[in-house]
Order: sequence, then C-alpha cells, then structure tokens
Amino acid sequence: MRFDLKKPCKDCPFIKGSSTNVTLSEGRIEGIVKDLRNDMSFTCHKTLDKPKLEQQHCAGAMIFLEKEDRPNQIMRIAERIGLYDRSRLETCPNIIDDY
Repeated sequence: MRFDLKKPCKDCPFIKGSSTNVTLSEGRIEGIVKDLRNDMSFTCHKTLDKPKLEQQHCAGAMIFLEKEDRPNQIMRIAERIGLYDRSRLETCPNIIDDY
C-alpha cells in the first residue's frame, strides 16, 4: 500500500455529502470508521483495480484519522520508514467528523 495521496477525491466517502458518502448503505461509514480506529487500513476506491503494491491508502481516511490525532498502525509504520508524511496532507474542511 502506498501513501502518496494528499487530498481526498471529490467522491471520497470521508467527504460530507460526496456522491459516495450519501450512497453508502446505512451503517457502512460507521463500520469503516470503526475498522480504522481498530488499526485497519482503507484503500482508496479509485485504486482498487491496481496491483496491491500500487494501491493507495485513502487520503480522506488519513485526514480523518489525523484530525482525531489517531493515525492507524500502517500510517504510523509508514511514517517511521519515510513512506508517509502527515504534514503533506491537505486541509479539508468537509471531512466527516461526527462518528
């Protein structure tokens, strides 16, 4: 998994009101958030068709976790080995925050 994305895509499920956010099945975003808080990663839906090593961690999920000051385990590891730099994430005021 890669950590090159710096901003969420326009239909990221972590963006309030995005097309993906509003069409997720009931309880799905809560389940994703729960998994993230339990140190699971979340692959950007736009990279799922790529080989595993080219898939990207969702920027919206990373911004959400950093906003809570709770980066998941893979983010912490990637940061320690120089693959992830939280300071390069773009600020996004529309990130979900009430979960």
